[in-house]
Amino acid sequence: MNRDAGLFTIFCSITGILIKLHLESKDLAYIIAYCMTVTMFMTLFMNLYEHIFKKYFSSETSIIKTTMKTEKKCDLDSMRGLDCGTHMAHLYYNGYLRIILPSPGTTTKGLIEKIEDYEDINNIQICVHKLFILIPSSSYIPPDLVDASNKWMEGTMDLSNEVRNRGGVKRREYHNTVYKIYPDGQKTNAPLYLVVEGASPLVTLYEMTTRAHAETEVYRSHSKDIIRKFYEKLKDLLDNDPECANTYELIYYDDDKNGNKVNVAKVILDRLAENRV
Repeated sequence: MNRDAGLFTIFCSITGILIKLHLESKDLAYIIAYCMTVTMFMTLFMNLYEHIFKKYFSSETSIIKTTMKTEKKCDLDSMRGLDCGTHMAHLYYNGYLRIILPSPGTTTKGLIEKIEDYEDINNIQICVHKLFILIPSSSYIPPDLVDASNKWMEGTMDLSNEVRNRGGVKRREYHNTVYKIYPDGQKTNAPLYLVVEGASPLVTLYEMTTRAHAETEVYRSHSKDIIRKFYEKLKDLLDNDPECANTYELIYYDDDKNGNKVNVAKVILDRLAENRV
């Protein structure tokens, strides 16, 4: 539209100049004939522009758009699988697990030392000195794991806090909870003590799929794939980090079989049984 207006203005200006130049001739018939000639030339040129130049510019624009799409696709291809689940795994690993799991060899204690301190203070034995991380396929993790255990579990105290200055926050605290698990849910049985928690990025993902945002439906429809990618990348990161060796146990499970939520306490006990074999 702007190009059309510009061309029209140019032709009007040229016509005005030519008319002014020929007005001095005082020959009215000559002026009329000249104006008609210029008008015909303008009409011919505008038709030529409409049928040829516009098609050229339209084709050129289409080529540019196609090139941009191709470049964008190439950029995405070069990212080598950095999808949402992979991104979540990196954030969780670097922003949390790498802080609480390793023993840095200084006065700061890692997870294993904190478990040992907890045992000494409370005179109990934690059966496996690891952090059990739950990764449910539904992404749903209740605030208290007791609510997903058919009362087989009880929360106890936390391990000692890890305190860091991070991202402008002074003395940010990180802590982990020790749970008691009663096999078969029988309180007469001796409980097993374990450090257990759900993978916190899944809580955020679950909240994203339950709220009305522009991207909600996309996340909801791809949730299981995202979680699977999250688990696979997180396992890869931890398995290849010698400083985190023997400090974690990832438990990926389908927690919504046939529409029924599973007992997370039983899921944990089944994993313990597998590891003993």
